[in-house]
Amino acid sequence: MVQIDYLHWQHKVTLGANAAWGEIAVGLDDLHQAVRTIVLTPKRSVPTEPEKFCDALDYIDRPPAVAIPAIKRSVWDAITLWEPRIVLDGIEAEMVDFAHYAVTISWHPVEGVLKEIQRTKVLLKEAA
Repeated sequence: MVQIDYLHWQHKVTLGANAAWGEIAVGLDDLHQAVRTIVLTPKRSVPTEPEKFCDALDYIDRPPAVAIPAIKRSVWDAITLWEPRIVLDGIEAEMVDFAHYAVTISWHPVEGVLKEIQRTKVLLKEAA
């Protein structure tokens, strides 16, 4: 049995052939992964938590004038509601390719003494 001595941790989500079974994300890595998971998981896609997560992927095929404000609002609302361990400092969204956007989320941990701002960039192209 593995004993976890960390306050914040979750199983590490890794895609592809390099995914290792049983690895964990701890500390700030856990928070970065939680933010990415919230942004990339559509609402109503998890039967046990249908209202959890974010609708940002609904806007990836819309024009930038419509998509960027809607993506920023959707990401802000979802993270402030579903990740109480962080405080958002800002959200930037940009078009990176035709019908693909990226979101940079600036945040710091709630209990962080230094309140070092972290940035998590999420490419709105495919689900986690």
